[in-house]
Amino acid sequence: MYFKYKLNIMIFDSGLGGLLFYNQIKRIIPHSNYFYVFDNIGFPYGNKDKNYIINRIIKIVNNICKLNKIDLIIIACNTASILTLSKLRKLLNYPIIGVLPAIQIATELTKNNHICLLATNNTIYSTYISNMIDKLSYKYTIILIPSMQLVYLAEKILQGYSSSSLLLYKIFTTWKNNNKDTPDTIILGCTHFSLFTPNLLHILKKKIIIDSNIVTINFILNFIKNNINYNQNNKFICDKAYCVSLTKKTRNLAIILKYYGFESLNIINI
Repeated sequence: MYFKYKLNIMIFDSGLGGLLFYNQIKRIIPHSNYFYVFDNIGFPYGNKDKNYIINRIIKIVNNICKLNKIDLIIIACNTASILTLSKLRKLLNYPIIGVLPAIQIATELTKNNHICLLATNNTIYSTYISNMIDKLSYKYTIILIPSMQLVYLAEKILQGYSSSSLLLYKIFTTWKNNNKDTPDTIILGCTHFSLFTPNLLHILKKKIIIDSNIVTINFILNFIKNNINYNQNNKFICDKAYCVSLTKKTRNLAIILKYYGFESLNIINI
């Protein structure tokens, strides 16, 4: 796919999970300026106070928009999207797309009407998910599995640490043994969890794995094609990464970010 003019695309996540999102979009839309923004102080969002998360995200996104000309904002985090999408759209005059658990698609693919949503605590216990389950309860059984362990595990892997599949096996073999009517369809409701898709396909044989990231990326590509008037004056700068604080740990991440194509790691004040 080719776009005539370069776009300035901002991708936001609490941690490095959004790099999985960035990697896939970059392959399809390579000739654009990308601004990867992560909240290294607030990470992870999955178990934090909701107002704390909302206030931080609004400040961070707003400040990035003041520093850079942005054509599209992508909130590459299920928890952040559920909590802040409507608020950000009211405050900012930019196209804003978030990633949400692909529950509707799961209802179209399931054969036994038993579905599992794997996500963080704040996503699982959100009003958004509760309303979705109530709406579909007439026909579908949706099992909810919150896991912050997987978020931490994925973040470590993205930071370059090696890890075994032991935790994944422990979580899912226990779940399989404790559920008589096991779901045939699993929704990955956290950006970080895309990293584990190959493992899950191996562990949960003959299950349908739905990666919410892929669903959202397809939507983004169609949205760009049909809705964005490209800025002809955009010049390629270089992909930039921003974090909230340059700690010793974050400075080490600059090497990882450079591997993905971000030449510098900058601070965004909130």
